[in-house]
Amino acid sequence: MNSSSIQRRHRRGRRAVVGVLALALLVTGCSGGPAATPPSDKSPAQGGAPAASAPKVDFGSVQVDPETLKGLAESAIYRTWDPCALHDPTSAAKIFGDPATSLEPSDFTACLMLVDLDRTGSRRWRVYTRIASTFNEGAGGEVLEAAGRKFVQAKKSASSTPGCEYTMQTSQTKALSLEVNWSGASSEAPPKDPCALAKEYTTAVAPFFANPPLRSEKATDPELPLASKDPCASAKEIAEKFKSLAAGGEQPRLSPGLLSPNTCRLSFSSRVVPGQKVRPEISIDHRWGIDPAEGISGGGTVRKTQIEGKPALVNDQTARYVGACIAQVQYDPMKVPKVDMVQLIQVSAPDCQTAEEALKIATKAALS
Repeated sequence: MNSSSIQRRHRRGRRAVVGVLALALLVTGCSGGPAATPPSDKSPAQGGAPAASAPKVDFGSVQVDPETLKGLAESAIYRTWDPCALHDPTSAAKIFGDPATSLEPSDFTACLMLVDLDRTGSRRWRVYTRIASTFNEGAGGEVLEAAGRKFVQAKKSASSTPGCEYTMQTSQTKALSLEVNWSGASSEAPPKDPCALAKEYTTAVAPFFANPPLRSEKATDPELPLASKDPCASAKEIAEKFKSLAAGGEQPRLSPGLLSPNTCRLSFSSRVVPGQKVRPEISIDHRWGIDPAEGISGGGTVRKTQIEGKPALVNDQTARYVGACIAQVQYDPMKVPKVDMVQLIQVSAPDCQTAEEALKIATKAALS
């Protein structure tokens, strides 16, 4: 049997259950070599963007400039990576001195591992792995070399929470990152140096950062299918239906989410339309959120509805500083243990009729 199949088998054996960890299964799993990364035209450590052709999506009349196409291609790669599978709870237990108590996807691009030092959780280490973090070359400090990659220690202000972060550049502006934060009484100093822990744990998981694990490997349970879906898949149909939002003959323009590969934004005008607080835009978000089936908060601005037979909420914020209407629908009722949230599709638009109609289109695209 060749070495790559052994590494792949080991990778599947190292299963981390999102939520309450199946520790026995993790201990018996093997922290073998990482899965193969999507091919790159330049090493991430050298600042090369993940190699990917432009997504094969028909955007119709939507304007998409070359830089945006490049961003869409990068986002398509980032959506295939599993942030929770970047963790290694077995190594973490050795480094932090206590076993991990949970792995929680804080959003689709980040995963939080908790290491509690007492039963109440009042003294704990919070360890984040993040995909598509912002990379600022000029804001770095010490450089750690591990698994053939460079990890730059990010500088933190003296007033911030005690912690330390290392980033591994994946493109000109993006990075994979690992952050260790201490959470305890304000008068209590961390029991160990956060940067020493971050450095040691980064070294331990560096092989997985060097070859990011894919969601398709199913290294974590449960799977989060919406995290892999393209939020721009419905852009053409939404732009066509709401072309009346464009002002002065402008064509709708598409831009990927500045902070998340799970966000897509359609801008119909470069300026604010008279009588509105914001420029006419429609934003599609794939995200975590409170289950729309569970109830309403927000007073009279929120109403329940159904979209594609699924529970949904429409929140009219047009009269407030937000200046928009936000509509959400439950993509899947599955909840991660200890994380009281579900996968949501969210649309923000200048008015609620537009938001609800656009959400119907986005939901059909995500369910197809």
